[in-house]
Amino acid sequence: MKEPTRKWTNIALSMVLVTSLLTACTNNAGDKQSVNSEDVNQHATAEASKGNVVPEGAEGKYDPPIKLTTVRQQTSGVEYLPDQTLDNNVWTREFQSELGIELTNKWIVNNQQYPNKITVTMVSGDLPDFFEVNMQQFQTLAQAGQLADLSEVFEKYASDTVKGAYNESDGIKLKAGTIGGKLLGLALDGGNRDDAHVLYIREDWLKNVGRSAPTTIDELMDIAIAFAKEDPDKNGLNDTYGFALSKDIFGGFASVEGFLNAFGAYGFNPANGSGTNLMIQKGSDGKAQWADAQPDVKTALGKLHELFEAGAIHPEFSVMDGGKIGEQLTSSKVGMLYGAFWVPTWPINNMHHENNSVDWGVYEAPSANGTPTVVQSSSMPSRFMVVAKKFEHPEALIKILNYTTERLAGVKKDVSKYHTVKKGDKNYQIHTLVPISAPFGDRNQNYHYDVLAALKSGDKSKLDEEALMYLDQIEKFQSGDTTQWVGNKLWNENGVFATLGRYKKSSRIVMTAYTGPPTPTLVSRGPSLRDLQIKAFTEIIMGSKELDYFDDFVKQWQEQGGNDILAEINETGQLQ
Repeated sequence: MKEPTRKWTNIALSMVLVTSLLTACTNNAGDKQSVNSEDVNQHATAEASKGNVVPEGAEGKYDPPIKLTTVRQQTSGVEYLPDQTLDNNVWTREFQSELGIELTNKWIVNNQQYPNKITVTMVSGDLPDFFEVNMQQFQTLAQAGQLADLSEVFEKYASDTVKGAYNESDGIKLKAGTIGGKLLGLALDGGNRDDAHVLYIREDWLKNVGRSAPTTIDELMDIAIAFAKEDPDKNGLNDTYGFALSKDIFGGFASVEGFLNAFGAYGFNPANGSGTNLMIQKGSDGKAQWADAQPDVKTALGKLHELFEAGAIHPEFSVMDGGKIGEQLTSSKVGMLYGAFWVPTWPINNMHHENNSVDWGVYEAPSANGTPTVVQSSSMPSRFMVVAKKFEHPEALIKILNYTTERLAGVKKDVSKYHTVKKGDKNYQIHTLVPISAPFGDRNQNYHYDVLAALKSGDKSKLDEEALMYLDQIEKFQSGDTTQWVGNKLWNENGVFATLGRYKKSSRIVMTAYTGPPTPTLVSRGPSLRDLQIKAFTEIIMGSKELDYFDDFVKQWQEQGGNDILAEINETGQLQ
């Protein structure tokens, strides 16, 4: 194995960018970092903040006021009210009047231009007080020592609502933003876990073949074979399959994750993906191991081959993309698949409406070992809000975060004022003007619980506009409106979020143990290793390679860069 890279950070920007940052943002007097006098003159915030006492409380007001700078991106075509712009809106005005914070945008660009613009800004060293970055940019700034440690101010000033959002999913958002024991970035996405797989089965087919919903993998396999052999659609033809599988092998639809999870296996590397988003586990020795190379994956692949041999999987699945699988499902040619929460929205969304005898049930992933299946999620943070190290009031970002989150989450009154305002026949999204708000990964899950509570009690007074819409969909479906099948299947007591909720409440969702960006070798070798894996798994499932070829594949993966990838991950200190 070649000597692994020792001081890697941002692959897209390269080490040249780190050097540029260090040159722009530090002096040459020893190792101690300081702000250049020229930077101070350009940085109005530092002057305005001198002598200012930090106000207590989550939304305490600065007196005298302080100035903050940021940068923004906007989506083409978005319309705002005449008195609402990214520079001057209800949020910025209230930050000033209620928090004593004067917020200024140093620049605004289209969201397509934003990543490059931020890169240029980073190289220049003229950083705003707080700003959004992607994972690679986050790592580069952290390595260059240019980010403020938010650990103390988050703990002291973040509201209970904000802390609740960041502690969801076992605190994955805080873990992803923590490097070297310091909270250097606030994640803006990730951690919702709604991509964890549930099992979708044709209920009418189950009745036709005399089976009940499966609770074990053996029962699932029996049903899948019955769907292929026992004429579940009762058309007298041998034209159906039991288990939908696409050429991508992994993904949110017609893929194998839920099946693997039944065996305690956690592979993930979609054929159409980047090859850099892997499931990494922490071994008993405390070091990284690749989930896809573990023995339980081999066992699961052997079972998938049995389904293929039995005719339960289409013989040409290796060339079928999602669109083709969708056609199979909607033409009633296959009766079972694993997938994410959105499968009822596409492609099976109209099937019940077009034929009321057709219905799909939603179930937990059956187990292979007699214990409830622990499923996987790949919903990792990828965007972060960071604070420049030279800014004197990092807690001000937390106060802004509290202010926006409390209102958008409905904790404070007048939610509609901050979320959506209707003028004439147009709805204006006021919430898109916020510079930052806490990402609630379990937003959909909580709506499900709120809607069910309202259905049971008959009290709708606590529901916001969005929750009322979901409740309306269920009630309309129950009254016979089959066009509302999707909403009912998502939100009702036996639907998708009910199933995901059981996973979540019993802590049966796992995520990758690695919270850092792609390593150098993962970036350079990831795509070719992905192709190697998809080819090997496809060949094993189809039987053109024996099951023991899995061991050869693992050895090839290790020798062609896999061992270097794991070594680099171990060096980062971001293995959880």
